[in-house]
Amino acid sequence: MKRHRTVSSSDSSDESPSTSFTSGSMYRSKSRIPNEHKKPAEVFRKDLISAMKIPDSHHINPDSYYLFADTWKEEWEKGVQVPASPDTIPQPSLRIVAEKVKEVLYMRPRKYIHCSSSETTEPGYINIMELAASVCRYDLDDMDIFWLQELNEDLAEMGYGPVDENLMEKTVEVLERHCHENMNHAIETEEGLGIEYDEDVICDVCRSPDSEEGNDMVFCDKCNVCVHQACYGILKVPEGSWLCRSCVLGIHPQCLLCPKRGGAMKTTRTGTKWAHVSCALWIPEVSIACPERMEPITKVSHIPPSRWALVCNLCKLKTGACIQIGLRVTLTDTFVVYGSTSRVFRDVWGTGIQLHEAEAAAGAPNSDSGGD
Repeated sequence: MKRHRTVSSSDSSDESPSTSFTSGSMYRSKSRIPNEHKKPAEVFRKDLISAMKIPDSHHINPDSYYLFADTWKEEWEKGVQVPASPDTIPQPSLRIVAEKVKEVLYMRPRKYIHCSSSETTEPGYINIMELAASVCRYDLDDMDIFWLQELNEDLAEMGYGPVDENLMEKTVEVLERHCHENMNHAIETEEGLGIEYDEDVICDVCRSPDSEEGNDMVFCDKCNVCVHQACYGILKVPEGSWLCRSCVLGIHPQCLLCPKRGGAMKTTRTGTKWAHVSCALWIPEVSIACPERMEPITKVSHIPPSRWALVCNLCKLKTGACIQIGLRVTLTDTFVVYGSTSRVFRDVWGTGIQLHEAEAAAGAPNSDSGGD
């Protein structure tokens, strides 16, 4: 192939189609070794590259070659690395550790298999649900086997027969199935709530413990988050169980505006990103498209880079967007969830009230406090 290249010391060797070697050898060592008895560690062949090149002065049909214009020309001139000592390459060694199983592990059933459980079982067909129910889904691991060995030793001392692995697997599967059924029953009923309805329960959005008629406090039956109907956009409280948006999908998403997981969250317009409703309400640039349903969260892109760059004074993290709580003598950057669930609001606003009372007692003039 034809190449455009600068004039170098290797041009003389490229003029002829013959193969060029260093010191009359087919291989070229990358580094010179003073001791001739030592074999080179790396060997590069240049004849493979030289055989593909033709001189620039050689005139041939333009359709019969490719013009190679690569900025890494010098790297191509080094050649192709080959094994320095092909005879010393270790040979693979293997051994058969187990005999091939002679029994047939799978055999195509004579009857057809139904694809769904809704289809009625017809003669000549096998119901896939019945076939799956007959197979044990639990497999014993090493810890289970060790525990089973200890159990069989104790049973032998008491005069009872041993428990085999198949019985152990079926027993664990039955226990797991019963546990799953009990969990679903607890979610669907009030038995699994485990919440004490006292005065300390507050809304996760507005942080208020009070409720009124038509704006009751609703609890998620899975994550136990508590919200007002108006704060979370619940138009009508459903009968029975109720799940928040993230628990309906069975996910535990990360908030886009703060580093905290869990809580009363809603999605953006894309449905792939989540944020706390309280974060969306407190950050001035963010908005909520439908106030009645309190979703979706919009205008997240309107948050300026300066807010994203703020570092929270409580967790010292730079993840998300902070709000600034400003008073006369202090300006505190914090995440909404940390500020609303910790002492920062009480400390900052309490300090401000004390300053105003002290100034009023001293007769100092009042001035508005700054900050957002």
